[in-house]
Amino acid sequence: MKHAAHSGRIWLVFVGLALVGFGVVGRILYIQNIEGDKWVKRGEQFSTSVRTIEPARGQILAQDGSLLATSVPVYDLRWDAKCEGMRWDLYDSSIDTLCQLIASATDKSVPYLRGRFNNAQNRGHRGALIARNIPFTDYQELRNLPFVQLGRYKSGLVFERRENRRRPFGKLAARTVGIDREHERVGLERAWNDELSGVEGQQLSRRVAGNQWMPVTDDYLVDPVEGMDVLTTLDLHLQDVASHALERQLRKHEAAWGTVVVCEVATGNIRAIANLSRHEVGQDKVEYWEDFNHAIGTAVEPGSTFKLASLIACMEAGMLPSDTVDTGEGEIFFSGRRMRDSNHKDGGHGEINLTKAFEVSSNIGSALAVKQTFGDNPQAFVDGLTKLGVTEKTGIRYVGEAQPKVKTKVNASDWTGVTLTQTAIGYELTQTPLQTLVLYNAIANNGKMMRPQLVRELRVGSETLKSYQPFVLQNRICNATTLAACRSMMEAVCDPEGQGTAKHVFKGSPYTVAGKTGTARIATGNGYAVGRYRASFAGYFPAEQPRYSCVVVIADTKSGSYYGSTIAAPVFKDVADLIYATDPAFHTMTRGQLAEIPGMPASNDGARHALTTIYEAIGMGHTQGIDADWVTVKTGDTEATLTERSILESAIPDVRGMGLRDALYLLENAGLHVKYDGLGTVKSQSIAPGTPLRTELTTIQLRLS
Repeated sequence: MKHAAHSGRIWLVFVGLALVGFGVVGRILYIQNIEGDKWVKRGEQFSTSVRTIEPARGQILAQDGSLLATSVPVYDLRWDAKCEGMRWDLYDSSIDTLCQLIASATDKSVPYLRGRFNNAQNRGHRGALIARNIPFTDYQELRNLPFVQLGRYKSGLVFERRENRRRPFGKLAARTVGIDREHERVGLERAWNDELSGVEGQQLSRRVAGNQWMPVTDDYLVDPVEGMDVLTTLDLHLQDVASHALERQLRKHEAAWGTVVVCEVATGNIRAIANLSRHEVGQDKVEYWEDFNHAIGTAVEPGSTFKLASLIACMEAGMLPSDTVDTGEGEIFFSGRRMRDSNHKDGGHGEINLTKAFEVSSNIGSALAVKQTFGDNPQAFVDGLTKLGVTEKTGIRYVGEAQPKVKTKVNASDWTGVTLTQTAIGYELTQTPLQTLVLYNAIANNGKMMRPQLVRELRVGSETLKSYQPFVLQNRICNATTLAACRSMMEAVCDPEGQGTAKHVFKGSPYTVAGKTGTARIATGNGYAVGRYRASFAGYFPAEQPRYSCVVVIADTKSGSYYGSTIAAPVFKDVADLIYATDPAFHTMTRGQLAEIPGMPASNDGARHALTTIYEAIGMGHTQGIDADWVTVKTGDTEATLTERSILESAIPDVRGMGLRDALYLLENAGLHVKYDGLGTVKSQSIAPGTPLRTELTTIQLRLS
């Protein structure tokens, strides 16, 4: 009886569970088939969210307005196949044309795209991704289709705008301009990120698949505010010359890396900054490109260029340029460590004065000058260096400036018997090339030390929101007598008729130069490497009325040449030659017939709207009544003549005669990959204008003059 009762209870439980199960299944079927739409709509309410909308990032510009970094808009296309107001009649009549236009804008085929639409329709997908990276010009053409013009609520089509960051001038100042990566920005992109980023907006979006979101409407809850444009101090023409001059020298001497910085003496504005590193890209193939900003971020032992700071400290303490030191036969020992001059095999310099020691870059002369002046009180020497400002960063607004390491306490554990004399010649300390340049620029600027600057203005469109004025770090780094002596010594180094280390470099130059060569051994973990050096040159020109200062550092050559006079100084000369040849300040015409002709400003071919805006702003006459977006310009004596320039949508555009900015806009929006050489106006293009466009990615080469 007990067994029967127990068995009955089990069956009762089983039947009860079975009924519950049937009830659950029945409820599921009821929800799916009867109340499905109700709960889908309820679910969509919970799958919506206010999403952050990134604003358009500001542009980074050269000092003349040329684009160094810009954001090019591209569009992703999604489709809501269950759009409540869908016009299926127009969809059926437009789908083939729609797929053809999308195919011409992307690398996808028409059958593939038609399949994406069909699949989304069959599955009832509410946010199917149809295509990515549709260029702006193709987006505009798509928007003109009658079906697309119905809007998202009747066509289901949603275009999502994104920004692709581009550097139109490639490797020119690439590391200084930097990279816009969300989690690891560098360069100006990082240092000025707050200004470039703008203010985020907000938009109501719906989750469509996984973690993908699609805007519910085209309207914003909070409008995004575009980022400000950053106008730099960089001169693109000078940047191009500096970069190419540096690369030629690096290749010639198989160097590991090099940097050159050109600064405007009076303001501290950086006009050019190039940083190139060696990369093995294949068997016996080497390329140089910018992957680190050595000028700002690499602190190394400067060697002989630091002798300027050492001798300033000596002269400020009372030593005279005419005071002598005995360098003997070019070899001497300090606390058991040998020091040599470069001519020790020829018998040395003997007894020379301070000016001569600097002119011929005598290590022994500089070391003895410091030892004689500060041997009894070495703390006064490092205090003098601190007063000069060489122990601190320049303060340039740029993330990653290296901290100089110059010993400031004689009683520190790392101060040895040779620290005083080694510091005197630029060892047992580190500086960046830019920190070296700041001191030389101060000598050129009558003793006024300027903070180096890379940015002049913040702009929104054509309106200047903020200007950055030159910033003075020190009004006077030394007394007038010391300053005059420094300038005289630096001029002697570069005098073609003298005996200075750079006397051969500037022979025949139409301008005068003041500077200092440097050659430093490269330290490793086990002391100084044999046969490895860094060559440098720092100075300014014209020597009598300085306008520009420049520093060049080239590291670890393999050609057998390594002196600053033969490796670094020629790069300085190439840059100075270009500035002298192109800067009107050096060639002012005050009389003669040509000086009296005002002339009409010439212009590149390009966008009509921009050209007419400029002409009207300056009161210059030009032809009226042309509606074309792109024009050819012919500048006459009294007015400019604009003629329509036909740009075919299905063919390679003719960009000859245009500036690079307009050329890049047309070619990249046509789906072409652009490479270019030079600066200025497009002189030739590798693919003839009018050539039919292909669906696959095509590379076109431009040559600029």
